[in-house]
Amino acid sequence: MDGADLDAIKAQLSAGDAKETATGQQGNNDEERKAMLAQILSPEALGRLGHIALVKKERARAVEDMLMRMARMGQIRSKVKEEELVDMLKQINSSHHEETKIVYNRKGFEDSEDEEEYNFD
Repeated sequence: MDGADLDAIKAQLSAGDAKETATGQQGNNDEERKAMLAQILSPEALGRLGHIALVKKERARAVEDMLMRMARMGQIRSKVKEEELVDMLKQINSSHHEETKIVYNRKGFEDSEDEEEYNFD
């Protein structure tokens, strides 16, 4: 990816921001967003992001937003490879760590309504 490609991405991003501000809606529709991501990501990374989007749309969207922000700030110098995308996913996963909590509700013997059926007397 050369400087002209990066300038084109920045121009698309800033045009999307101007649309968003003018209309009050999200300026980047899905096709524009996909086109920008195709310029930013390698084909393997784009495929992986697509697979992630099938399972966890929120995470994929967070990565896409992060990539767009990085491109806007000029932090991306070449196409993002799959390994770099995996590192970004690890960063997002560590910041979005949700603790799973399992609660067991056990009926005690005294609470059993079936006690009469067994005639333990």
